This record gives sequence, C-alpha cells and structure tokens, in this order.
Amino acid sequence: MPICPHCGKGGETLFAPCVEGDGYYLIDEKDWKEAPSDRWLGRRLGDRFVISSIIGEGSMGYVYKAFQEQVERMVAIKIFEVGADGQSEGSRQRFIQEARVLARVSHPNCVTLYDFGYEKEGQFLYIAMEYVGGISLRRAIRRGLKMDAILEILRQVLMALREAHALEIVHRDLKPENIILSYRKTSDEQIVKVLDFGIAKLLHQGQAQKTRVGLLFGTPAYMSPEQCQGRLDITPASDIYSLGCMAYEMVCGRLPFVSERPQEMVRMQIEAPIPPLEPRPKVEVPAGFEEFVRTCMAKDPGERYANASIALGVFDGIRGATSQLSVGPMEEVRRRVTVPKNRVSGVELDPVGEARRRAMQEDRPSPVVEVDPKDAPLSRVTDTMRGRPVGGPMRAPVEDTGDLGRLKRLLMALLACLLLVALLAAVMFLVR
Repeated sequence: MPICPHCGKGGETLFAPCVEGDGYYLIDEKDWKEAPSDRWLGRRLGDRFVISSIIGEGSMGYVYKAFQEQVERMVAIKIFEVGADGQSEGSRQRFIQEARVLARVSHPNCVTLYDFGYEKEGQFLYIAMEYVGGISLRRAIRRGLKMDAILEILRQVLMALREAHALEIVHRDLKPENIILSYRKTSDEQIVKVLDFGIAKLLHQGQAQKTRVGLLFGTPAYMSPEQCQGRLDITPASDIYSLGCMAYEMVCGRLPFVSERPQEMVRMQIEAPIPPLEPRPKVEVPAGFEEFVRTCMAKDPGERYANASIALGVFDGIRGATSQLSVGPMEEVRRRVTVPKNRVSGVELDPVGEARRRAMQEDRPSPVVEVDPKDAPLSRVTDTMRGRPVGGPMRAPVEDTGDLGRLKRLLMALLACLLLVALLAAVMFLVR
C-alpha cells in the first residue's frame, strides 16, 4: 500500500505527492517499515527523483532505489554528505567536470551514470545510475564458482575495464562488492556489471591537495602497491592489480594476502611476495592462468599489463586454448554466467554446491580505510563507512569454504547435541 513516510497517510498511487502537501511522496509501506527513520525516503531529489527504498550501504554512503519521474524508470542513487568543503564553488565545478567524464563510459558491462548533482546548498551530492538486479560477486565467491564461470566473469570485467581505460578512467576501487552478476529476461542475456567507475576519485578530488597527499582511498585487500604508497599518479595498471587479487580469490576461495589489521595488509601489498595459486577442490586451472594472475599482481606497475585491452588479449588466448581442449573451436562455445533464482552458472552448469547454497551468507561490503602510508603498520586507521577510528582489529573479508568450513559446522552441531544430552540427563536426575 502506498504511504507517506512523513505523515503516515495512505493513497492509491505510488510516487504521487502526499495529499497533506508536506513535500513528501507516497512509497510502498513495506519499504518504509524497513527504514522508518531514514530522512530521504519519500523525498524528491534534484527535482526529478523520488527516493523509494534503501537497497544497500556502501563504504561512502547509502544506495537508494528511486523513481525518475520524467522517463518513468527506476534508478539507483548514491547520496553522499560532503560537508563544508563540498559547498565551495571550486569543489562543485571539479565534481561536475569529473562526473561528466564518468558519464561518457557506455558499455553493456558498465553500470551507466545517468545524472549527478548537489542538494541542500552543496552539503549533499548525488549520483543517479542504472538500476541493476542480481547478486554481487562477493556472494558468488562465498558459494564457490566453477572455473568456466570464473573465466567468463573475468572476461566481462576486463571488457568493462577496457572501455573505461580507453577513456583514461581508472576505477580505483575494483572489488567483488562492485561487480554484479545480472540477467536480462527480455534478451535471455547473462551479463556481468561493474559499478562505481571513478567514484573514489570523484568524491575525493574536491579536497585540498595537502589532505589528499599521503592518504589512501580504497579497500586494502584489493589495493595496488602504488595505491598503498599514496601515490597520485594512478594508472590503469592499478585496476589490473585489483583484478588479479579477485581472480586469485575466486580460484582459491581466499585472498592472496590475509591479515586482521588493514595496516599490515597494506604493508603486504607493497612488500610481500605473491603466494602460489592453491585452487579449491575440483577447480582445474587452465594452462597459463597462474602466470596471467601473477603478471596482473606484479609489484611494479611497469611489469603488469598496462591496461585492460592488453590483458584481455592475453586472457582470451588462455580461454581459447581451454575451449579447444574441452569443447571445440572457441566460436562454437557459448559461455554463460547465469543468475536464475539467485544462482550463478557457467557454461550452463551450476557452479554452486548444494551445501554452500544452503549456507549462503548475506552480503556485507568490505570496509574502505584511510591510512597514512609513511608508517602504515602504526598509523591511525579510520573506517570511512562510519566516520570514526577503528576500535579493534578488522578482519579481512575471508569466508570459511571447503572442508574446513564443513568441519567447523559439524563440530558445532556435535557440541549442540552433547549439550542437549547433558540437559536431558540433568532433568531426569532431578525428577528422580
């Protein structure tokens, strides 16, 4: 039932103005009950978007679903509170200029930026994007992906990066949470979508130069060594490094570098040698794949593939050799990444084990941290998701998978049974 989130009065038509004339619009009552205290629900943003529901929380703000009135379509909107610095005219112009560049990215594997702007005299900025249904790569990794699905996901991510790199746009925060596995019913098309191109730069480019130098913006588990060093000359090779980290995690079920302290992970990205690939059980890595990952993760940007176009050329060679060995000529292979009923499959096979499907956990975003790279192991760390110092150790986003995870669950079940038996014995003793 449509309801006004401000006065609580109902109506008949979604997104219609409230009859009380309070400036709010009617949204679904179910969406309002999920976040009754949110200040944006039912509000009109930029004189054209009606905020209808919360669909996620990122490292730098909430993500909302909204109705764009003029064209009658649903969009995803990110709203950020930028504070006093965002009110300066210079900051506003830099934001507009950068957003216009990002809006040029147009590719089936890229989430399209529709609109952007400021609200409340510059205290809030917003970005309206294509709304994409599906599941995140983070969730798919937790379930466990087969090699065919991994290869297809990486290929489509590389095609998205190729488009951006051709426009001299660097993603800067490539990670599983920013990749959606989606499906288009109208065309029976399975598609991988990459989100948030250049958002990190877009949000922080308005800060004073003295603030930006020496600060890191990204997710430590996937940041390139040059990002960890706080360098400003970030090139497409930085995205290639992040891609290598994701490829390693998809195959092995764990990150290449693991630490409970983000400062230590930053140090490992800069100094630690690349560990060998140890694929999950039943994951057969094709010839040349490990060399591809190690080249992506080279510490020196000059030793990596310079951009996604070069990396894609090498990667297609690996996929082509694999296809010819297993199925036939590459042009005859129809590789698919499907999400029917919240599942993912590659080459029309289910890559998710039944036990892991039942044990699937909810998505949670990897934290984005700011670290002073000059003394990273000892520096003050701020969780920008909450805007306050981290009070304790922050665990890397690693999930229990494979035999170890099943053993832990078995031990927990056994312990619960023993406790139940002990409780029954105690009750019988008291009855006597």
